[in-house]
Amino acid sequence: MKKVLALWVIMTSPLFMFGQQTTYGNFKVADQEIFYQKVFVQDSITADKLAEYYKTLAYVTNVTTTGDGVTFDANDLTVDYKKFQFTQVATPSIIQTGKYSGKVSVGVKDGKYRVTFSSIVLTGDIGYKKITERDKLTNYACRNSGTVLSQDWCKPNMLGLLDQAFTDKLQYVAKSKKDGDW
Repeated sequence: MKKVLALWVIMTSPLFMFGQQTTYGNFKVADQEIFYQKVFVQDSITADKLAEYYKTLAYVTNVTTTGDGVTFDANDLTVDYKKFQFTQVATPSIIQTGKYSGKVSVGVKDGKYRVTFSSIVLTGDIGYKKITERDKLTNYACRNSGTVLSQDWCKPNMLGLLDQAFTDKLQYVAKSKKDGDW
């Protein structure tokens, strides 16, 4: 009976569950791939408004409008860690030097839109290796053949910073109407 109780305690402990993490912030692991997915609330948003906005961004290419959304390629997104109040010493080199690219799809519903950034690849310096050719983020941020997140990446200065950067770069920002008299 003591063995069964001990086994139950180990399997239900937070440490055991922490080791099997498949989400962190807006990052999720599914089908052996890590992806970013976030829902934004925005009044009177349309696929056409989103497409028009994304076409103005320098790191966005191949913008296509579908019936209820937009798809495009994001190229060489970088993380401005200073903008998010992190120091150079506290920020891992892959976040400082990394350039992230992938496929983005944006679905639109009444008063909200959902951004999904998948097939994420990166280049940069991970400390022990320089990644010069685009390689899957899953190979670094996940373990067990891409089924769970690596605990080394589940930190505010790793996936947390990447989450903030993707949100900052992919969120729709309405252009303010300027007064022509000024």
